[in-house]
Amino acid sequence: MNTHPQFFDGTPDAFRHFHVEFQGSRMDPDHVIDGVGRAFKPHRMSVTGADQSLDAAFRSLKIGNLQIFYLQYGAEVRVDPGELGDFTLVQMPIRGAGHYTCGAHHVSGGRGVAAVLSPQESTQMAFSNELRQIIVRIEQAAIDRACVEHIELLPEKGLRFQPELDLNSPAGRAWCGALTYILEGSVAFSELLRTRAYAEHCERMLIDTLLFSHASNCSEALAAMPMRKAVRPAYVKRAEDYMRAHLPDVTSVEEIARTVGVSPRALFYAFRQTYDQTPMAYLRELRLKAVHAELKTGDPTMRLTDVAMRWGFAHYGHFASHYRRRFGVRPQDTLNASCA
Repeated sequence: MNTHPQFFDGTPDAFRHFHVEFQGSRMDPDHVIDGVGRAFKPHRMSVTGADQSLDAAFRSLKIGNLQIFYLQYGAEVRVDPGELGDFTLVQMPIRGAGHYTCGAHHVSGGRGVAAVLSPQESTQMAFSNELRQIIVRIEQAAIDRACVEHIELLPEKGLRFQPELDLNSPAGRAWCGALTYILEGSVAFSELLRTRAYAEHCERMLIDTLLFSHASNCSEALAAMPMRKAVRPAYVKRAEDYMRAHLPDVTSVEEIARTVGVSPRALFYAFRQTYDQTPMAYLRELRLKAVHAELKTGDPTMRLTDVAMRWGFAHYGHFASHYRRRFGVRPQDTLNASCA
């Protein structure tokens, strides 16, 4: 976790753009229980240390159905939520220690070790007074839907993740990288937090990171999947439709991203995952096909530069080079063959 200190340094300052649910010293335990319970579920909480005062802070960031929290109790506490029911929690201590029991499994969490708590297991937690943690709540229905898209059938007893996630392992680094991308985005382009497409992108990225990198009772089936293209997000389809409708006129990935309601970085990532190419490379492919189709009509009065410019290629030399790489012949060769 040392690669992203701005979010994992154990202080609430990095989360100042989160909504403050509550924060204060010597807080009423009932107020703390009620505030945390509204975000997760009703539960029992007891202060177990000699110092009974709660110097607590609870902040939240909502991105569609995805929710990210910063939580500190400021006292030794024991928390008993029982079964989570309809969501999975990833709890990441960034200072202090947390001990998590999930069914028959026990996780001693600290910097470098997170707990992944599945909803079907009875859960208890014990926190040190120094504990500061990031908590990610993901709706189980969304995880199940994503898993079914990949392997078609869930285990009879439901999807269960291995409770311990080593954040210094490849799986842990992948998770921290995905979460940092979202946290950085929540600062850099906060206006996108309210857009449905961006929210779906963030949620799906975290879900797929867990499914494909962290151990679960579906890992074997996921690893046995035949290689195939990633599931195409809805906003990628909207981007494709926009490109086709404005094929000669699109000027930048920023324009496309703005039209479909996501960040340029999110659109770039999604096209890479879906088609293994950038949005602008995809656009160039559409334009090359359009030019190729027009040249094959065999109109001898055509001017190659006019055709190229009509489909959005401002520099004929660059166009001709791309055309030859794509079709194996020069543009004039296609035209000459069609006119013969």
